[in-house]
Amino acid sequence: MNLALLAVIVLLAFLVLLWFGRGLIARGSNGQVANGAVLLTLAAIIGALALGMVLSLDVW
Repeated sequence: MNLALLAVIVLLAFLVLLWFGRGLIARGSNGQVANGAVLLTLAAIIGALALGMVLSLDVW
């Protein structure tokens, strides 16, 4: 698999997790806030992975 394509897929996964995590926290009940916090933590980890992949590409 091409690394540039994989970087785009990981970046999209980051954005989806960010969107759903924010949505769960906005609903406000305790369980949904906890689930949203978990999704935002996963989004931060995947975002760091995506940033590392994008910066490793030699297209700058």
